[in-house]
Amino acid sequence: MLKGLKGKTVLVTGAGGGIGRAACRRFVQEGANVVAAVYHDDPVHVPEHEPGAVYVACDIRSEDGAAEGVKAAAAHFGGLDLAFLNAGVEGAAAPVASFSEAEYERVFDVNVRGTFLCAKAVVNHLIDAEKPGSILFMASIAGLQGFAFTSIYNASKYAVIGIANSLAHEVGARGIRVNVICPGIVDTRMARSLENTMAAAAGVEPTAMRAGLVENIGLRRYASPEEVAAMAAWILSDEVPYCHGETFTLGGGMMA
Repeated sequence: MLKGLKGKTVLVTGAGGGIGRAACRRFVQEGANVVAAVYHDDPVHVPEHEPGAVYVACDIRSEDGAAEGVKAAAAHFGGLDLAFLNAGVEGAAAPVASFSEAEYERVFDVNVRGTFLCAKAVVNHLIDAEKPGSILFMASIAGLQGFAFTSIYNASKYAVIGIANSLAHEVGARGIRVNVICPGIVDTRMARSLENTMAAAAGVEPTAMRAGLVENIGLRRYASPEEVAAMAAWILSDEVPYCHGETFTLGGGMMA
């Protein structure tokens, strides 16, 4: 087991998605108390809940909604120690010339506004409690380089990295570590959606789009949600206490 996770309370946002569910399972296995925040419209069914995790439905696009996870941690476990700010949406795939303003707002509302508000709620809780902690932001390799037809998603993930980097400078002296994880393509529902919308934008079949994407990955496969969860747990743990203000990639060779 990883040092520093057992008995700690960790908030996982976007817990209804593939990476979120895998992260909840991993943190429970590590002995952590888990607050799993899901979007209030997500069809999350009770049998799928990880035993040992407390689920809270919220909309992180508002300040009150973003604070619900922290409130649940205080109510059930007496406070919060760690946060994996994982919630996000992929958005449509389209050329810049035809990208809709409504879709731009939808992506930025969740990926940027929601992530920012969750970070604000977590940091205020840790500062008020005068305790150290660790926050991990979910970005993407798409926040480090551009890809055709995904400009707004890319921009939102660049913004997440910017928020995290600034926050790291603000709270490091308080013992609050802040880091970013940038996965490549992960084998989840979001990957299927991206394959389909990117294929439509490029005028090719989804199977051809997937083959082309895999061809650009050194390991010639997508990551599994469990692989991302394992790295998230390691970064948030006490195994790497000097890890602060860092941006980690997990791309299987996409950035090589």
